[in-house]
Amino acid sequence: MRTKICALCQMEATTLYRVQVTKGKDWIFVCTDCCKKVKLEPNYRYGGTWKGDRH
Repeated sequence: MRTKICALCQMEATTLYRVQVTKGKDWIFVCTDCCKKVKLEPNYRYGGTWKGDRH
């Protein structure tokens, strides 16, 4: 199983969400907990789900 590090809390996770929180800025990968928080941002955009359990 593969993992990545959340761009916000630096925790390792097997499922992350590609999001944009600042208009025109880079996309970042965030964990489930951080995704719930950034969804409240006015410029939040969802760009897909990365899952580490795929082979």
